[in-house]
Amino acid sequence: MMRVLFYLPGVTPWWFEHIIVPLLEKLVVDHEVHILAPVFWKGTGVGQSQYDLCQHMPQICWHVVTDQDHPSMRTKAKQADAIIDFVQSLNPDFVLCRSADFDTVRQFPGIVRHITEGGAEPLLLPVGAVHFAQEPFAHGLLPDLSDEHIAQLDALIEPYWQPLVDAPYAKVAAQNSFREWAKLACDRPVLFVPLEYEHDENFYTIHRNGPVPNAHLVEELLERLDPRVFVALTNHPLNELYVDNSAVEILAATYPERLTLLPGEMPDGARTSPSLMRAADGVLLGDSKAFSLAAFSGTPILRQSRFATGGWLCASDNLDEFTDAMIKGSAQPPNLAKARTWFAYHAANNLVWPKDPCLSGNGILERLSNPFEPDRWERNLGVFAVGWERGEKVAV
Repeated sequence: MMRVLFYLPGVTPWWFEHIIVPLLEKLVVDHEVHILAPVFWKGTGVGQSQYDLCQHMPQICWHVVTDQDHPSMRTKAKQADAIIDFVQSLNPDFVLCRSADFDTVRQFPGIVRHITEGGAEPLLLPVGAVHFAQEPFAHGLLPDLSDEHIAQLDALIEPYWQPLVDAPYAKVAAQNSFREWAKLACDRPVLFVPLEYEHDENFYTIHRNGPVPNAHLVEELLERLDPRVFVALTNHPLNELYVDNSAVEILAATYPERLTLLPGEMPDGARTSPSLMRAADGVLLGDSKAFSLAAFSGTPILRQSRFATGGWLCASDNLDEFTDAMIKGSAQPPNLAKARTWFAYHAANNLVWPKDPCLSGNGILERLSNPFEPDRWERNLGVFAVGWERGEKVAV
């Protein structure tokens, strides 16, 4: 029996219900499970609703922090030493985290992993698919793969890859129709900026390498960017639902000759971002998981981030150099051959679907103990490949 700790200062109710509870249900069967989290505040932490979701698992050991410093646990714990001492006394074998305070969890004992979003557009994945990552926002990383491993991954993805490439939305006619609808500038390169989620419950914004909130990012971009480059924005869908976007909307209305803010959906109901990514000459990314869509589309990337970026993405971190290359038409795109390998590796090796009926608690711990395991690739990719046979089924 192993001791597993869930450290959850930054968990939202949706994450708890759809991701944490299914993981708990599998782990409590054979293992000792603890939850360490603050009381509910600004949309994160735990409260009565989370207890109620776990009523059928009375063996869970709850450790709920209620003191006046509990809000700081989300970002930089004021009582970090006390938290670390407590976790060390608990001495878990495994720790699964949902917290923007990376410094504190680095000092926890055992195997420590962050539960991060597993999405990798344009692959269609079940709701709640996650990646147990050693570091959040380290995007596009690949281990040193042997030729044999690369061949294995390419063979696994082969039946599904070409339908993705040949999907109707990727055809030239569809792209031309999109550009006409979006009124994209035809005489200047287009820089796509997908704005990131910035609701109060998203404490991960403290790690952004750039201005916050999004309106300040756009303002700075307008100040620094060569006016020969046209900016096309899309908002995060949760921003559209829950955030005051008026400052960004005012900027778009004030500078229509330099930027546009496109709606999240096109008239046919399809999401705007995938089509815009294909139409753009470059994309500015922070820590958004939209990097996978850029990789698939072959869109050159300018990344402003504190976290690692896979070399095959060929991302630049210099705005002036990147925009100059865009204007000249020489911005370097991601390596498409390695993109294919990365998508295969991510689905086959990294992804975990907590609700997978064939996933056991021991299977979860195996993922944590062995982050690289070719023996699971065929089985694991099969969990996610059910809807990939036809391009029409791909999430766009």
